[in-house]
Amino acid sequence: MLDRIHEAHLGMVKCKARAREVLFWPGMSTDIEEKVATCNICARYTNINAKEPFIPHDIPNRPWAKVAMDLFELKGQHYLLSVDYLSKWPEISKLQGLTSSSVINHVKCQFSKYGIPDQVISDNGPQLASREFAKFSKDYGFQHTTTSPHYPSSNGQVKRMAQT
Repeated sequence: MLDRIHEAHLGMVKCKARAREVLFWPGMSTDIEEKVATCNICARYTNINAKEPFIPHDIPNRPWAKVAMDLFELKGQHYLLSVDYLSKWPEISKLQGLTSSSVINHVKCQFSKYGIPDQVISDNGPQLASREFAKFSKDYGFQHTTTSPHYPSSNGQVKRMAQT
């Protein structure tokens, strides 16, 4: 039965799911893991671009010390979303344009309400990864950290809030 479960070389998770639909024996998960781990075909075609491990962010000790930012679109309109890491407070600004200047103006407006954070985390969107935004962060004295280009979901705080 173990060979039948594994004959399509679907990988560990799918083999276990397939087996759980119709079978059970003590140690079944361990047996499937061993079978898939020792399979040359599975090893050759395994996902080369495995997900990066989750690295949790430190929780700041005061509000608006650490802020996540992202741009999103809803019904044809573009918005800047900022989220405080401590309180999870969202701040949304409707953008008139998608230039770095427009984004910076809205960020300045948000900073005037809550203060300048110590750190801003964003993805590598062109507006936030531009020289103009880098100069802005230097002039205002906050650290701008960008997420990995291959793993934008590491800015999960703001991505989750955008879903909401």
